[in-house]
This record gives sequence, C-alpha cells and structure tokens, in this order.
Amino acid sequence: MLDGAFQAARRNGKAMFGSALIFQVITAVITLAITLSALGRFSSNIFADSLSQTAPTEAQLNGLAGTMLQLFIAVGVVSIISALMEMVLQGALVVPVLRATLNRKTEFGQMWRLVKPRIGSLLLLALVYAAATFLAIAVYAGILIGLLVATNSMGSSSGGLAALGFGLLLSLPFLAAGIWVGVKVMLAPASIVVEDIGVFAAIKRSWQLTRQNWWRTFGIAALAAIIASVIGGIITTPVTLLLGLLLPVMSPNPDQLMGTTALATVISSLIGALVGAVTVAFQTGVMALIYVDLRMRRDGFDVTLLKESESGKDDGGIPGRGAPAPAAVGHYPTGQFPQGQQPPTQYPGQNPPAPNPPSQYPGQ
Repeated sequence: MLDGAFQAARRNGKAMFGSALIFQVITAVITLAITLSALGRFSSNIFADSLSQTAPTEAQLNGLAGTMLQLFIAVGVVSIISALMEMVLQGALVVPVLRATLNRKTEFGQMWRLVKPRIGSLLLLALVYAAATFLAIAVYAGILIGLLVATNSMGSSSGGLAALGFGLLLSLPFLAAGIWVGVKVMLAPASIVVEDIGVFAAIKRSWQLTRQNWWRTFGIAALAAIIASVIGGIITTPVTLLLGLLLPVMSPNPDQLMGTTALATVISSLIGALVGAVTVAFQTGVMALIYVDLRMRRDGFDVTLLKESESGKDDGGIPGRGAPAPAAVGHYPTGQFPQGQQPPTQYPGQNPPAPNPPSQYPGQ
C-alpha cells in the first residue's frame, strides 16, 4: 500500500505533485506575507526606538501587544484557509490514485474537472471538522477554567497547581478521543468524491468502513506519517541549520538583521512548500488506497474494478463511481443492484471473511 502510493504519485506527477505544490506555495506565500508584515511592524515598534532607550515605553508595549494580537488573528485565518485548501486537495488527489488502480493516467486538468462538482461538499466537510475541533477545545478549556475557579474560591495556595496538573491529565483522554475519531472519519473525503454523497453521509460511510479495522487503518496512516516526517526532516533540517549558521555572518549589524531574516524565512518557506508537496501527495495516496482496500474487503469493490478493467475502455471518469454500496455494514438493500448484475456471494460480517485485499496495486 505504501509502495502503491509512491507509484501512483510518480505516474501522475503533474496531477498530484503539481497540485500539491501549487497549494503549498499559495499557503506559504500567504503565511510569508503575514509574517514579514508582522516582523516589519515589530521592528519599527521595538528595535528602532530601543537603540536610544534602556527600557521599552508604555506606547511601545501597547504597540507590541497590538502587533501580536493582529499576528495571532492572521495566523488563525491562515490556518482556516489552509485547512479548507488541504481538504479540497485531499479529495482531489483521490482521483488519480483510484484511476491508477486500473493502470490509467490522470492529467492535471482532468483531475480537477472530475472533482469540481464535489469541492463545495469538501469545503463543508472541512468546516464541520473545524467546528468539532473548536467545540472540543472549548469544552476542555471550560473544564479547566472551572477547576481553576473552584480551587481559587477555596482559598488553597496549592489548589491552582493541582488544577493545572489535573488539566494536563485531562488532556490525555481528549487527545486519545481526537485520534480515535480522526481515524474513524479519515475516509470521508474519498467517500464524497468517489461515491458522490453528502458530507454527513460520507462521515457515516467512513465510520462504517473503518469498523473492525481501526487499528490496521491507524497503523498504516501512522507509518505513512512517520515516513513523510522523516523525508521532510532529512531535507529541511540541513537547510535550517545552514541558514542558522549563515545568518550571523550575513548580518553583522542590526541594520541588516531584518533583511537577512526575511530572506532566510523566504528560502525556508519555499523549501518547506516543495517538501510538503511530496509528503502531502504520498500521505493522501496512502489514504486513498486504504479506502480502496476497505471497500474491497467490505463491498466487493474489487469485482467492480475488475469489470471496468476488463472492458478495456477509459471513459475518463472515476472508477467505481455509482457502484452499489451497502447502506449499513453487513446489509445490502433490496433492489440496489442493477438489472443483470448479481450481488456479491460474500457479504460483510459473514464467515468466512470478506474477499481478500487487492493483489495488485498501482504500478504493478
């Protein structure tokens, strides 16, 4: 499965790496614009005036606080925009990977034409995920604030430290629940694009597909994330160290510090965008193949793909689009299969188990 993700990305380089690189560069440019603007205001508020004063004035501190608040808000806006773009990209990259399972190449424009009708649903899915995340953070913050208020009202000097300690312990189950839910809904973008269903139906579909396969799905996704982080670290770490060593040499006086810092930030951001394009394409490819694998195990999706492969014709669409899928795991609705097509002989949940995983991955 990991090898299949690399093979699919390599054979569809323009569609996968090109799209990921464009999205990464756009995000990097927006982030750079905000960061450099904040650095410029920070420099004008603090560095220029501090040369003639021993301590910052109240006006300088107020200016610094305002700059930091603006930076915090801007970073939050950029994070939301990045999340929306990443969700759209994640859904789009499913198309070339799924077509690669039938040994079909996907062009850049073709991929975006196929995913265009589902962009609205992908954006809505990202907003649902963001709302759920903010709700969980608000609940955790509310519990922590309640503990602090309760301990302060008791007048205990050590109560605040105890509340903070309990808050740290309380973060562990929140983190575990977040990981569990994240794996359960990981396949929702692929379901939206491939099965042409709505947001909440896709979340339910992903929940069904990962049933009794959570640990396997988590293990593959975690291994892919580790591989991606190692690849990124191998490339970005030497660049960061080199820039850190050259920065003092390139800026011997404070007047040149901001210019060299901005240049180093631009270089590291562009390299990060390039590395991010590779890792995003790889991880999304793994996610798409997990989706295909679980559908083969539960829905007999391999039979659908085999029939399309035997036809020898590439209609330019998404393989398996419109294929029958159970409304609930283990139950195939009556009359769901088209005339002349027989339902699979093995249903999910029966013994012996559902069909074996795919024997052929992209590029083989």
